[in-house]
Amino acid sequence: MDKTGLESILANPTHYEGTYLEFLGFRLTAWREGFARLEMPVRPDHRNTVGFLHGGVIASLLDIAGAVAGSHGIADEFVSITINLSCNYMAPHRGDTVIAEGELVRTTTSLFFAQAKLLDPEHNLLCATATGTYKAKPREPVQ
Repeated sequence: MDKTGLESILANPTHYEGTYLEFLGFRLTAWREGFARLEMPVRPDHRNTVGFLHGGVIASLLDIAGAVAGSHGIADEFVSITINLSCNYMAPHRGDTVIAEGELVRTTTSLFFAQAKLLDPEHNLLCATATGTYKAKPREPVQ
């Protein structure tokens, strides 16, 4: 497991405590320039009424994976704001663990573009993909 840079975002819980990110309960298991991997145990409250991982949770994880992939080295000073996210759902996620991987595609002076995929590792299945456009915005001081 590549843990390069993980300490910088996880060492400052003020960035995520009490937020939807904390509710999701994912862990950042790999983070390096242009790449991020999130892993999360799937809880009953993450599932929809037929027992699959909820599409909103899937979109959230894809969005976060893309945003984090593009924010290596700047996450303490900047927050990645989603401008656009397009998701493609290909198969239901049934497992007890979910993995989302994000990859930086391109950076401009004001935006960055990322792609992400969501996997069901227990069933060796690609469940969803996404492309996202993000803007890095300076973090405001925590009050």
